[in-house]
Amino acid sequence: MAETTRAVPVIPDASHLKVLVDSRMSLHTTWRIGGPADFLVRAPTPRDLVAAARWARDEGLPLTVIGSGSNLLVGDRGIRGLVVLARTPGERAEILLRSEDHGDCVLLRVGAQAPLSWVGRYASERGWGGMDWGVGLPGTIGGATVNNAGAHGSEQKDVLERVVVLPPSGEIEEHDRGWLDPRYRHTSIKASQRPRPFQVLETVLRLPKDDPARLVTLADEHADYRNRTQPKGACAGSTFTNPPGDFAGRLLEAAGLKGFGVGAVALSTKHSNFIVNAGGGTAAQVRELIAIGQERVRDEFGIQLEPEIEQIGED
Repeated sequence: MAETTRAVPVIPDASHLKVLVDSRMSLHTTWRIGGPADFLVRAPTPRDLVAAARWARDEGLPLTVIGSGSNLLVGDRGIRGLVVLARTPGERAEILLRSEDHGDCVLLRVGAQAPLSWVGRYASERGWGGMDWGVGLPGTIGGATVNNAGAHGSEQKDVLERVVVLPPSGEIEEHDRGWLDPRYRHTSIKASQRPRPFQVLETVLRLPKDDPARLVTLADEHADYRNRTQPKGACAGSTFTNPPGDFAGRLLEAAGLKGFGVGAVALSTKHSNFIVNAGGGTAAQVRELIAIGQERVRDEFGIQLEPEIEQIGED
């Protein structure tokens, strides 16, 4: 089913935004899986996101906001209501940044649509520390904030100062870090049920000043590590969170599941905590594979693996 457009009310304050009807979410997720969204809008700036969200509220449509579409499994029957794609390509993302020099650090205000990897590179090249871990990772700053993303011993919460959100009232709010209750791959927003009551518009980061050459070297090492150890192709990142003191990928491989598949999806032979879609995979197949992985690891090691990916939409 191709994307189409039809007559819909013009979105107030954002008539330049095109509303797509029955757009397949497989076109907008890194897993290349997902049925159609009733309505879909691309919102490349916080202002556009606010306008789309207010329109959805006025029209009585459930609202789903996603960033790059990574870390996400969309059901085979798709998503009801309005889906907003809050993303901007790196070459245009500088308009989403505002920085303030505070002597030994920089406060960087970043629109939710900015690519995480691009922000990590941008900050590192300027000698602003704390974001080098994000280079090479998929996702957006908004998604990284909601999920408290992290790698290489660092997390988004480590440099998080404040977050700007749109609540159900439609009036923009700004909160400090504690409001999000950030923990390992958790925030209060992530824990809330869909449709989520709060949408991240901007994130304020406190970045300590450091040597640009050192930070760029670290960023390059992180990106190289991912290229060497993680699979390419249609996948969504880590399937499970790491249990305390261990690694989900190691447990899955030790349970004999490396390369094990269901239909068109399989646990990668390069990293067992990644599920790769070889083409034509479905959400039902991914869910079955997740259940098999949990059962096998639980039987072998007595450990319950918890999904890191978010599952949304209808089966």
